[in-house]
Amino acid sequence: MTSHEFRVEPGHVLAFARAVGDENLVAASPAVGTVVPTTFPSAAVQYDPKHMQGMRASGALADSPHDRGSVLHAEQHFEYSRPVRVGDQLTVEEFEGRRWRKESRRAGSLNFREVVKEYRDQSGEIVIRSRMVLVETEFAVSDGTGST
Repeated sequence: MTSHEFRVEPGHVLAFARAVGDENLVAASPAVGTVVPTTFPSAAVQYDPKHMQGMRASGALADSPHDRGSVLHAEQHFEYSRPVRVGDQLTVEEFEGRRWRKESRRAGSLNFREVVKEYRDQSGEIVIRSRMVLVETEFAVSDGTGST
């Protein structure tokens, strides 16, 4: 399990809102208590001090094999208990979920694994729970001729 903390700062929300074209927030720095775009938590990995150190991803992506197959981001789900607001102090804890396997003619064994993240506020209450499904292939996916 890994974890990191971050404060939802007005400048970061403004930059995110401008990047995604959120017309409700692009004019000025949002005040403390303003509800952030629902997709803002997807950028939370940028607050992980270990992320991209040495050009390596942190968390679940750091554990993925890179020497033979491929890693595909198959699914992403978010469950919100309440809106995230500017000024929230969030702690993100990441842990492994379920694992299962299927076979594929083109990519060999497909190893599915869930990565679960819980975002807790300053009082310890869960604000968001996310679930990502990664698929690790045994071989790089080919064009069907046996070559990659």
